[in-house]
Amino acid sequence: MLRRLELRERRAATAAASPGGQLSPDIFDEILGAAITNYDPVFGGFGDAPKFPHADAIDLLLYAYRRSRDPDLLHMARKTLEFMAQGEVFDREWGGFFRYATRRDWSEPHYEKMLEDNAALLRNLLALYRATGDQAHADSAGRVIDYLEAKLRDHERGCFYGSQDADEEFYKLPAAEREGRHEPYIDRTCYTSWNAMAASAYLEASWTLDPSTSLPSGAAQGERISLRDAAIAALDFAWEHCREPGRGMYRFNDGTPQVLGLLGDQAYMARALLDAHEVTGDSAYLDRALELARFLLDRFQDANAGGQTPGRPAGFFDTWDETDALGRLAERQKSVQDNAVCAEVFLRLYHLTREDGYREVARTTLEAFVAAYPHLGHFAAGYARQVDTLLNPPAEVNIVGDPAQEPVRSLHGAALALDLPARVVQVLHPAREATRLEALFLPQEPVAAYVCLGTMCSAPVQDPEALAQTVAEMKSMATQPPAIQSS
Repeated sequence: MLRRLELRERRAATAAASPGGQLSPDIFDEILGAAITNYDPVFGGFGDAPKFPHADAIDLLLYAYRRSRDPDLLHMARKTLEFMAQGEVFDREWGGFFRYATRRDWSEPHYEKMLEDNAALLRNLLALYRATGDQAHADSAGRVIDYLEAKLRDHERGCFYGSQDADEEFYKLPAAEREGRHEPYIDRTCYTSWNAMAASAYLEASWTLDPSTSLPSGAAQGERISLRDAAIAALDFAWEHCREPGRGMYRFNDGTPQVLGLLGDQAYMARALLDAHEVTGDSAYLDRALELARFLLDRFQDANAGGQTPGRPAGFFDTWDETDALGRLAERQKSVQDNAVCAEVFLRLYHLTREDGYREVARTTLEAFVAAYPHLGHFAAGYARQVDTLLNPPAEVNIVGDPAQEPVRSLHGAALALDLPARVVQVLHPAREATRLEALFLPQEPVAAYVCLGTMCSAPVQDPEALAQTVAEMKSMATQPPAIQSS
């Protein structure tokens, strides 16, 4: 029964896309309102029992808080994550979250642990920590990482495993009594979409948590690597071992490819590659994301339905355009959640490259669900965030300089830490990125950060401590009414 409920929840986030519609701020407000309406004021979370994490809805609350500074929004996200971290749905011995709770108060969990859930909740905890500065939230994030490191990361190859089976009797034992017992089975499949989610979470942790944090590398006894390096190892493994050139990403198990042609694998991998580009300053990851973006357009985009003009593309199917798929995979559908990730990828590519076509793809993708979102409630939380990001463009921070140099690293760190609803950050090496600098109308010197908000761009900023103030002043100028000219 509970498994059917879980499947029903997932199914609710898949809807037939409409021919298109007008995007408006009301979409964000209505979906946020649905999350607030379904919020449980007693135990946090959304709805009654069984209780699932709904990490996208938590993310929407935290995004909306950064946007409006409404303390009630922060309270709802904080209470949800704190009750989860303190409840039975969190493994106090090994760390990490179980799949869901069968009771409203986060008790009597289903003891399976999923990489997907833990990656998403790790990002929630990191965003909460940045909002509150409460060390307890950082500690909870660290306990999730502890579990992933101990059980779900392959330290030799770098990838992440998919899940660990439920075993109620085992997990109820204290840690000392678990020693020597047969542990619950671990699914060692590298599900590329989930692997990418975990890599994105680790990349976010690398600049949110203590930068001195390091992890066992597995390369040799005593060697350790950073959270950032662990994330990059996972992405590099996926690129080398879970990809067929020209045919995209697939899953990996026992040295063989598993299931080509799934939208989620392409979309989440592209997003994680953009995260890697943002955090490392290495444009090779942007180039890989661009390759996957072209593949998404070629093989997954619906070129027949929609938009406001007949024949205009409208969103992405969950499987590619092969004709030999079997079973459910032969029924091409459009997932609101996966399409929201696709929209995020193309919006970020637009801000990184200023190629208008990428923004148009994001817009028509989001337009495709205008008729569907009212039926999805808080399941459309990820969609709401991307609609708002399209209508209210994020700050762009382009840093010119060698990523290895200290002045550039300081500016880069300050840009990543900006307290904004959304921002797009990239480092452009003058010797390697001359073409991109020209496209962005940026000089090759001096070493500096250039902030753009809509059509307004700043003078070069060379002091990392001045970066946040520059953004604040630009936001203030953008919201002020135009001055009345005297005759």
